[in-house]
Amino acid sequence: MRSSWGLIAIATVAVIAGGGAGYWYFGQNDTSTGSAPLAAPPRAAAPGPETAQAAGPEIAADDMVLGSPDAKVIIVEYASLTCPHCMAFHNDTLPKIKAEFIDTGKAKLVFRDFPFDQAGLRAAMMARCGGKEKFYSYIGVLYKNMDAWTREQDFKPGLARIAKLGGMSQEAFDKCIADKDMETAMLNKRLEAAQKFGVDSTPTFFINGEKVGGSQPFDVFAQIIKKKLPAS
Repeated sequence: MRSSWGLIAIATVAVIAGGGAGYWYFGQNDTSTGSAPLAAPPRAAAPGPETAQAAGPEIAADDMVLGSPDAKVIIVEYASLTCPHCMAFHNDTLPKIKAEFIDTGKAKLVFRDFPFDQAGLRAAMMARCGGKEKFYSYIGVLYKNMDAWTREQDFKPGLARIAKLGGMSQEAFDKCIADKDMETAMLNKRLEAAQKFGVDSTPTFFINGEKVGGSQPFDVFAQIIKKKLPAS
């Protein structure tokens, strides 16, 4: 079965903000979105040595996992789809991590949504509606083209175009981003991340429980991942 990371479609579409054409790479891998910001979650108290934050988050049944189920190193990423630092990580650093550690079965990635605004929230909902097989393809194209689809006051047409590249109809897209149950669940998980694990910025990573803040260079991630690998 083809990996959801792989290139599954290439289409040329009009650039959202007008003027000329641009390439949307579906499956390859702070802008101003003009959308209302989400309320900030309460800041977590500083953790003590025995709190759950020391252990880091565990994989849940509904998590979107990239990599082998048997991988010993778990990289949990909290990110917003309108965060430029998250975009930099996914466009520049993650491909290297994937090649060296994920594709080789040493590590797996768990992407968790931590949206800051309405555009990020609806984009996250759309990606999840695509299902586990297409999830990371949607994440990849959203970050590759973040400057385009977040450019206008109304970000929804841009999201709809990306959804259609992945095979989602307009009707399915409209229903997805209006799903109140999904919206509530996603915001509750964002609140849990803030309160339980002290996440207050994106991207924030937990590598086998070790917290790493920001879009660090590949060498920083590589050093930590190698440290977490079992002795051979």
